[in-house]
This record gives sequence, C-alpha cells and structure tokens, in this order.
Amino acid sequence: MVDSLRFVKYVRSFMDGRVRLRHPALQDRQVAELARQGIAAIPGVQQVEVNTLSGSALLHYDSKRLSREKLMEMGVAWAVWLDEARAGRIAAPPQTGAPQ
Repeated sequence: MVDSLRFVKYVRSFMDGRVRLRHPALQDRQVAELARQGIAAIPGVQQVEVNTLSGSALLHYDSKRLSREKLMEMGVAWAVWLDEARAGRIAAPPQTGAPQ
C-alpha cells in the first residue's frame, strides 16, 4: 500500500483505458522524453502525450491487455524514477516488461 502511494499521489484521473498524471519532473524536456518513450514501450500502452508546460502525461492503454494492478505496479516504478529525476539523480528509466 505504501509503495502505491508513491504513484497515486501523482494521478489526476484514472479510468479503464486512460490515466492522467502530473509530476514536476515532467517539466524537464529530457526527463519527459525519456518517460514518454519508456512508457510508450510498455505492452498495452497505446499512446502517451506529455506536456512539459504543465508537467503532465496522458496515457491511453488497452485495459484488456494491461490490468489496473499491473499498471499500478509499473506506475510505482515510474513514480520513484521521476522523484529521483526531480532530485537531480537521473538514472536509467525503469524496465517495465510485458504484463502477466
């Protein structure tokens, strides 16, 4: 539960097939592009739009291929990475694999 809070605090809307996130690290163009590419590579994610002015990301995903539970699990990994990037510690983005 505590781990999921690292992700949930950045979620602005979450419904099957669509998630909007806001994170201050997404205002950095380099971080935003790494996040966009990495998240777009997740099987089941159909589209990722990032707005660096607002620090937001809109994900469209296939809810039949990517469960909410798996999306939450991956979201925690990305939230931790974004928190680290915001602190100036940009490491390799998380490796989020195919859903189980």
